[in-house]
Amino acid sequence: MKKRNGFTLIELLTAIVIGFIVILLVYQTMQTSIMVSTDIRERLSQMQRMNFFLTSFSARLACMNPDGSENSFDSASISIEIVEYKRRKIITYNAEENEYGKYTLFVEEKDPLYNTQSRYPAIENLDFFEFSFFDGDSWVPNWDKDTVPEGVSITIKRGNSEIFFPVTIDIKSLEIQQ
Repeated sequence: MKKRNGFTLIELLTAIVIGFIVILLVYQTMQTSIMVSTDIRERLSQMQRMNFFLTSFSARLACMNPDGSENSFDSASISIEIVEYKRRKIITYNAEENEYGKYTLFVEEKDPLYNTQSRYPAIENLDFFEFSFFDGDSWVPNWDKDTVPEGVSITIKRGNSEIFFPVTIDIKSLEIQQ
């Protein structure tokens, strides 16, 4: 009997099919990894924007002029007069609902000295948004008093996440800064 050198057609086809299955599995794993990585980057970006907004919001409340004529507090909108970099500004936070039932929180900054105004979206695609105010005993949705509330909170819902972010307002330290 003769000795064979090489592979039969069946062996070659089996090797090609096994190689194709391995390549397909590697491709699917890479696609899944790319999709997960993109989702994680988007969520991280949203968290960073949220963190920046909340940090900026609480810092600006700390600069608020408690006797400012522009101060107004409502469940969907807050307008505060602040002193930032030794200049008077009016900052308005306003939540607006779009045609899809999602909310966008806009920040409007007015500088009366230079007569400038800018408006930009701070947080987008929210399922729910509300400001509430601490009167010393409880959180209320509207503030109709002539004084500044002891605290301001933001409640934000997006998907399965909900954030309740309270900020206390120390009136005595605000008066000292003025």
